Amino acid sequence: MNIERILNFHTIIILIFVALLSYGIYWLVISNIFKNNLLLQVAENKSISYKTINSSGFPTQIQTNINEFEIINSKSDDILLQSKTIQLSIHPFDLSKVALKSNLISILVNKDNFIFDIDMNSVLSVISVDQNNLHNLNSAVNNIKISGNDVFLANLDQVHIKINENSPQLFDINTKVNSARLETINSQNVSIEMKGALKLDNKVLNGNLNILIKDLKTNEDVFNLPFNIKDNQVIFLFMNIFDLNKILFFL
Repeated sequence: MNIERILNFHTIIILIFVALLSYGIYWLVISNIFKNNLLLQVAENKSISYKTINSSGFPTQIQTNINEFEIINSKSDDILLQSKTIQLSIHPFDLSKVALKSNLISILVNKDNFIFDIDMNSVLSVISVDQNNLHNLNSAVNNIKISGNDVFLANLDQVHIKINENSPQLFDINTKVNSARLETINSQNVSIEMKGALKLDNKVLNGNLNILIKDLKTNEDVFNLPFNIKDNQVIFLFMNIFDLNKILFFL
């Protein structure tokens, strides 16, 4: 009787060991595939540079850290985007979603020697992926600070961004800023909402966007601004105000 109990106990221990070993091997294989695919995609894009890529997270989330990440304009060597660390993670049993997290992402846009500096603090995004095609993006940014040539322009708090692909290359955009302080309207606190639809075809954007700015105290509209985007050119009241090719070159 005692021998039978000992054998049953040993069998249970062996089964547990085999199960843990199998999961560990599975985790390592999926982690390796995820990291290698990421390395391949980064290597194919000459505008992206980084210092190191390392994996962590065992035994739960598969986490890949891209350290000293930069997107560089290969024609001018200007840095468009940089982050000390970008963390990408997936669940080992759900490969359809990728989470992106970073404490700070800085974007630098040079327009006619006027430098826009956009600092995004505490960024968390979830991207739904199917055969490497983007279907939807849900992103939350705790705070965004915008300056131009070191002059304060805006401070945005609690920013939520949703991009949904309804049909191939056709995207609905819905962005909400819960609270913002804009230097251009006497620093009053406002909310900002941007909605629209864009079509992306061979790195070229076309579509329409509408920006609604409301006073938080009175809930009255401050500005209601319609924008057209034609062949990567942002147009407002028949005036070309920005060339999106400056930030879409890396796609």
